[in-house]
Amino acid sequence: MTDRRQFLLASLSAAASAIAADSERAPIKIAHREGNMLKQSSPTVYELAAGIGGVSGVEVQTVRSRLWDRETALTYKRESMRWNIRTVSMGGVMAPGASLAKPSTAEESIRKAIIGAEILGAGVVLVPAFRQDCPKMDDEASYGLVVELLQKLAPAARDVGAVLGLELSLSLEEHRKLMALVAHPAIRIYWDAHGVDSMAHPTEGLKGIETLGDLICQQHLKNGRIPLLEEPGLIDWTKGLPAIKASGYQGWLAFETPHDTPELCVEQTRRNLAFIQRFLA
Repeated sequence: MTDRRQFLLASLSAAASAIAADSERAPIKIAHREGNMLKQSSPTVYELAAGIGGVSGVEVQTVRSRLWDRETALTYKRESMRWNIRTVSMGGVMAPGASLAKPSTAEESIRKAIIGAEILGAGVVLVPAFRQDCPKMDDEASYGLVVELLQKLAPAARDVGAVLGLELSLSLEEHRKLMALVAHPAIRIYWDAHGVDSMAHPTEGLKGIETLGDLICQQHLKNGRIPLLEEPGLIDWTKGLPAIKASGYQGWLAFETPHDTPELCVEQTRRNLAFIQRFLA
C-alpha cells in the first residue's frame, strides 16, 4: 500500500509539474505584414488573416493607410475586433523623404505612427533605418541627434503602451551601442534575421536571435523574395526557429513574405505555419 501511495503521489507531482510548465510557456503569436498580404492597403486585411487559421495579428502600413487619421484608424479597429485579429505593430511608418539619419524629417512620421498605435492598440511602432538612412555608429555627429530624438519620443510611445522597435542595418555590436546610448525601455530592437544578414552582416541574424534577449520587441520571419521559409535562403530556419524557442522569446513573430495574390497568401502562409510549428510547438 505504501509503495502504491508513493507511486500515486509521485505521479500527481509529475503531472502538476507538467501543467505548471505548460502554463509558463506562452503560446506562439503569429502575425503577417499587411504590405505583403495585399497589393493595396485595406481593412479587409483582417478578414484575410482570419481566413488563414493560425495567424492572429497584423502589422499594418501606417503611411499607405493614413492610420494617424482617426476615422481611418477606427475603421481598421472595427474590422480588427470583428475578425478577432489584433493589430500588433505599425509598419510602413516613414513618409517619403523622412529618414532617421535626418532626425528632423523623421519626428513627425514617428509621432503619427504613435497616434495610430494608440487607437489600434498596437504594441510596437516599427522605426526602419537602412543603409544611407541609418546612423553611422562610428560618428557621433551622425548618431548623436538620433539618440536625442529617440529619447524625446520614447515617453510618447510609453504613454500609449507601445515601444519604438528599431529595424536597422547595423551590426550586432552597433545595435548594442545604440541601445546603451538611448537607455530607455520604450526603445527596443525589431529583429529581422534575414534583413541583417542581407545588409552586410552575414551570420549575425542568427546570433542576434541567440544573444539580444529582451532587447528584441518583435521579429520578422522571411526568406527574401521566397515565400516559403522551408526553402533555402540566407537564414536556415531549421536553426533559426529552434534558436527563437531556446531564447525564451515570447513576442510576436510577423511573416514578411511576398505573395502574388490573396489566394496564394492563404496557401503559402499555411505552409509556413506548418513549417514553423515543427520547431516552435
